Amino acid sequence: MRLVLSMLFLGVLLGGAQAQSVSLSEKRLVDMFDRRLAQDGLDPVQACRKTGEDAYACSFDDAGYLATLSGKNDVTGSIGEQHSPTSMTLVLTDNTIDAIGLTGDRASPADLLNFTAHLESLLHVIGPEKSDYDIEQDTLDLGVMRGDADDDIGKAHVVAESFATIRCLNQRLAVSAGIACMITLKHTG
Repeated sequence: MRLVLSMLFLGVLLGGAQAQSVSLSEKRLVDMFDRRLAQDGLDPVQACRKTGEDAYACSFDDAGYLATLSGKNDVTGSIGEQHSPTSMTLVLTDNTIDAIGLTGDRASPADLLNFTAHLESLLHVIGPEKSDYDIEQDTLDLGVMRGDADDDIGKAHVVAESFATIRCLNQRLAVSAGIACMITLKHTG
């Protein structure tokens, strides 16, 4: 069910827009992302499997995520989760990444924090010239931390950067706990 929701969110966010991409292969992006995730104290990419001729679905190791949910340490009310809901989809053309989808959920504070941290780390990888402040501002502008009380919940937010166009969407919890961002890379050279 979660995979179906992920594909639905990504389909809505992709919206048929295509952009030329920077020269990143699946392996190069995953290697760079893993280094950044380790630097940020987050769980690395566990595995990427080919889902079509030009697509990969990636999951994250969730040992660190699950450790934050131990009974005596949990301040998020998230005990009972089996795994991190954050996952990544890579869309390629001629072995070069065109778009990156990051999906997760906001069903619990731990899930939302995990998703947001992975998004910020990913933005640092593909936009290394951006400061921590810039990436945090993009995250706020994308509405990732919106809640049900926000008037624009359910509407995609878009941020255009020199390296990518980023679209994020989350819904009222009564509709879906899912959250997704589609990052369409821009050609830099």
